[in-house]
Amino acid sequence: MRRHLMAVFCMVLASVCFLWAGATAGKAYIWHDKDGGVHFSDRPPHPDEIGGDIEERQFKEAPRPEPKPVTISDNPIEHAVQSTFRLTNRKGGGSGFFINDKGLAITAKHVVRGATYSMKAELAGEKKKYSVKIIKKSRKNDLALIRVLIRKPTPYLEIRKTETLVRGEPVWVVGNPLLAFKETVTSGNFSRIFPGKDFKKELKIKAPYKGDWVQFSAPVIGGNSGGPVVDKDGKLIGIVSLGFKAYNAINLAVPASYIEKNFAAQLK
Repeated sequence: MRRHLMAVFCMVLASVCFLWAGATAGKAYIWHDKDGGVHFSDRPPHPDEIGGDIEERQFKEAPRPEPKPVTISDNPIEHAVQSTFRLTNRKGGGSGFFINDKGLAITAKHVVRGATYSMKAELAGEKKKYSVKIIKKSRKNDLALIRVLIRKPTPYLEIRKTETLVRGEPVWVVGNPLLAFKETVTSGNFSRIFPGKDFKKELKIKAPYKGDWVQFSAPVIGGNSGGPVVDKDGKLIGIVSLGFKAYNAINLAVPASYIEKNFAAQLK
């Protein structure tokens, strides 16, 4: 009988520990009333209630678990998908992706050109649409810093240094082609850093934006703009900006390193 009572006492004690959030230590009491009934409480009973001895137990609250951080998935490409979202507005839209766990995100400047407060973000696997605030647009590059107005932690991409890229290494693009095929992934290779000066020299056209470009071969189409180009570890190497309709294996992205160059003050 006593063994049974002790087992019950342990279960009640565990419940008391769980419910007393904020306490670092406390006491629990086990006692019998005048009719022989067993009682458990977190404070001493009144003398008129008891019919025998009171057993007092001291306990310490178990440490609270640390908030679960947003981590990279076991599948880095799936993590990139979860970090990417569709952007829509009255004029169209494109793609964007998170760069921290508080809703701060990046897209292409041309995606938000002329956008109004009607802009919404549609996150992977969710039906709810979130409002978007434009924080800053780059003057030189096809980049815009935005914030998705969301209260829960957001998965995000880590940035890889552009100078560490190696010709031929595999890359993946995540985005929303035609704004209809959500969460689409295409693969290809990193070709080279295409110098900005070569637009006029080699292509005989004026560059739409300044700076160099990440040239890659993963297929893209309208709606992919502003989405991430990532490596095998799911790290960001570029932001989809330009594609050549006649040559779908030749596409250009803004180097990921340009994010810090353009938005250093806002990222602090």
